[in-house]
Amino acid sequence: MPAQPISKVLLVEDDLVFQETFARVFAKMAGDWEIQAFQDGASALAALSQPHAQFKLALIDIGLPDISGIEVIVAARLRFADLPILVTTAFTAEETFLSAIRAGASGYLLKGDTEAALGHSIELVLQGQYPVSPSLARHLFRLAGAPNVTTMTNRLNLSPRELELLQFIAKGCSYATCADVMNISLSTVQTHIRNMYRKLEVSNQRQAITKAQSSGLLKF
Repeated sequence: MPAQPISKVLLVEDDLVFQETFARVFAKMAGDWEIQAFQDGASALAALSQPHAQFKLALIDIGLPDISGIEVIVAARLRFADLPILVTTAFTAEETFLSAIRAGASGYLLKGDTEAALGHSIELVLQGQYPVSPSLARHLFRLAGAPNVTTMTNRLNLSPRELELLQFIAKGCSYATCADVMNISLSTVQTHIRNMYRKLEVSNQRQAITKAQSSGLLKF
């Protein structure tokens, strides 16, 4: 049986306690993981610039001792267009949060999250989703602005709540995140989804997003 390939993780974190936290998280995950940890931005940038550098995932703190982690995010995104990049930080300021997302972060996690929550978020981002600590998700949608349903021609008869949910789903949010942001239960989210599928005459998220976008209900 061939050996399972090693998945390399770029960890940029100056706090050794949190380096140990992530070591425990990956030890519990399926697969063979190798963490390449760096305590400052300059070392991480040097690693990213290596000709044969290859990473499965990047975990980047914002508050590094030499440069902002935002610079490392930008460099990682430029080098690897499809690399999942998770911010792991204690910073909760809205502007820092938005700057990280705009720089190319795939998700934003707080260091106060449990190891189980961190592991779950890592699994989500590896699946192509965009995990955000629930306490910060509200910042993103409040600053981005809720969809202006009153100015849209809602030819498909979606309710304002259904359209709001579809907007969040189109941005890559999980059902659980949508429930938290919209302050509704997960079962209510699932009910809205079923109703949307019926009204749009579709059977999955991608079809729903495509049809709503072509009808002018979603704008990116």
